[in-house]
Amino acid sequence: MSRSEPSHPDCVFCKIVNGAIASSVVLETVDVVAILDIHPVNQGHVLLIPKSHHSDLTELPEALAAKVGAILPRLCRAVLSASGAEGFHLIVNNGECAGQTVSHGHWHIIPRRRGDAVHWPWPHVEYLGDELGRMKLAIEGALKSDAQA
Repeated sequence: MSRSEPSHPDCVFCKIVNGAIASSVVLETVDVVAILDIHPVNQGHVLLIPKSHHSDLTELPEALAAKVGAILPRLCRAVLSASGAEGFHLIVNNGECAGQTVSHGHWHIIPRRRGDAVHWPWPHVEYLGDELGRMKLAIEGALKSDAQA
């Protein structure tokens, strides 16, 4: 990692990127590293980690997000092939309430097989009255504000 890239001294993923903590790297580019999760949901569980420190996905620069997006199909195909899985989850836990335990944005690629111990589907809720329309307008407004910032 070059000194110009943001890094956090207490971040476990920054320590992995900097080589201070050993990991099982399956793919590395200038911008990202993909490692096997040491506590996998299923064997073959991979973490895709940007090398620069961003606390969560909302802080990730769009150019870096595009580079991550370009890598994901190839990496997911490799995880499927190597693990023999029938499918996979591609998950970002963003924020503590969503299960993010490391404050460094990253993606989980979790191989899935019929009958494995992972519970799906998640429960769903319904929009009541005009909640759907209000949510649509709120998101559109936030997108316009973000584009102007």
